Amino acid sequence: MKLRKLMPFLAKELVEGLSDIGEQTLANSISDLKIIDRCRCDSQGCGTFYTMNKEIWSGKKLKQVIPEVKGLYAIDVFENNIACIEIMERSDVAEQLISSYP
Repeated sequence: MKLRKLMPFLAKELVEGLSDIGEQTLANSISDLKIIDRCRCDSQGCGTFYTMNKEIWSGKKLKQVIPEVKGLYAIDVFENNIACIEIMERSDVAEQLISSYP
């Protein structure tokens, strides 16, 4: 499912945050970004999700960008594509992910 369809509020925050730190290419990619799965940890408020299969990027060199977005820890980028968005302490995001990716 596309991020902008599932959580338009978060897509907007990410576009603005990435644009503010000069990551325009990544900001432009948000409109087509697909969520493929969520983090399966037991941490309350974990809103981390994956946009690329972990097998593709896990263990490889990643670029991390950290725009000013509420609860955002980092965005992991592999070969100029967003691989993972790590978000904590965002119950609105966590609840939406859990209901969509049980």
